[in-house]
Amino acid sequence: MRNFLKNLVATFVCLSGMPFLIRELICRDRIAILMYHDPKPTAFAKHIAYLSRHCTIVSLDTLVSAVHRKDFSQIPPKSVVITIDDGHAGNFKLLPIFKQYQIRPTLYVCTQIVSTHRHFWFKIDGQSKKEKERLKRLSNAERLTRLKRTVDFEPEKTYPDRQAFNVAEMREMAERVDFQPHTRFHPILTRCTEAECEQEILGSKSDLESLLGVECLHFSYPNGDYTEREVQIVKAGGFRSARTTEIGWNTLDTPPYQLNAVPITDNAGLMLFRAELTTIPQRLSRWVTSLSRSNER
Repeated sequence: MRNFLKNLVATFVCLSGMPFLIRELICRDRIAILMYHDPKPTAFAKHIAYLSRHCTIVSLDTLVSAVHRKDFSQIPPKSVVITIDDGHAGNFKLLPIFKQYQIRPTLYVCTQIVSTHRHFWFKIDGQSKKEKERLKRLSNAERLTRLKRTVDFEPEKTYPDRQAFNVAEMREMAERVDFQPHTRFHPILTRCTEAECEQEILGSKSDLESLLGVECLHFSYPNGDYTEREVQIVKAGGFRSARTTEIGWNTLDTPPYQLNAVPITDNAGLMLFRAELTTIPQRLSRWVTSLSRSNER
């Protein structure tokens, strides 16, 4: 039912002409940071083909430098940035698309999960979406205790299969990918102690710089959750930007450590993708979720 309603909204948005109007009027001087997680190559290729016809795909570095300078004059109108979160193994299959379109997306990775057989805590079999949301609201220690008790999960436990890409794949991708940290184990930072928070943010920067021999300047808050404490740790750690999951476009006035995002359904059909570029389906979805949580209370 949820997917049916999402596609119904997308159909209405596209038939109304809003994708064209928003792209040509609102987004000409604003930059969207598209946020993916684990898109399949077939769907992702269609998205990039569409963007290549209607927009200009620029790097995150280009956007962040312009935000710091407060000067968008060197960025083409209707520009977008591609970001992909977590470091899922399936991302490696996107490399031919990156090469074909000569784009350099930013992949934010969990540095103690990539190149291991550890698993993401939110991808454990048997967890309902409601349970995952409950876990996000617990303190970090309580979340880990509950995961151990209910599904025998521990952050450093290894499994036969791997969920993230390995270092060989990362090195093969490095020419066309901007790898940046997304914490070590993907905790909810606002539920961590200050020491845990610093270890996750600063430790992930050190991990990735050592692993690939690159300088890491950009960060992404897991689940988009942050407070002024996280912002200050990121700033003090030498990062130049941090991306949230706040829905919207970026302007010269957007704080570089609170960059907005346009969440994209990983395997959206072209009509849903076009609608999501307007941010209308995402905003409606969050409004419905917020309303549902309020009713639960």
